[in-house]
Amino acid sequence: MTSNNSYEYIDKASIGESLLCELCHDPFINPVVTQCGYTYCGACIEPKIRSGSQCPSRSCNQLMTTAHLKSNTSMSLTISILDNLKVRCRLCGKTNLNRRDFDEHIQGSCPERRMDCSRKDVGCSWSGPRNTYDEHMNTCLFEKLRPMIDILYKVIENQSFHIEELQ
Repeated sequence: MTSNNSYEYIDKASIGESLLCELCHDPFINPVVTQCGYTYCGACIEPKIRSGSQCPSRSCNQLMTTAHLKSNTSMSLTISILDNLKVRCRLCGKTNLNRRDFDEHIQGSCPERRMDCSRKDVGCSWSGPRNTYDEHMNTCLFEKLRPMIDILYKVIENQSFHIEELQ
């Protein structure tokens, strides 16, 4: 699931404290349990203890590593309910998205999501919001040069093959 920095909960005040990660203060995403029994979002706790450190809970001081983390499978029903919470996209402002559908929104339809030009592989440095992508592609010099670049790549590939044969 996409980082919850890209969305905000519509009615966060109504979410019970026991469903919030102690580190990010948002509803759990991919929760894991520490050896001492505390639950955190996997993405929140793993960087904190990757090289071995103490449990971040205020009431615990145990040393741990990521090997001490276990998926919290007992929360699967709770996570299913949390994934139905309504969120608002911070990029485009669209509301009433289910949290579970947010990645699909960002990847497929958010007009403000930043994208790279599909011709980045041949040197185009354009990056911009999805809603200006088509306009860019109509004027992208690298798009117009693509057929010639493809031919040049094939020539280079052929030449490399012939050089290998000669050796």
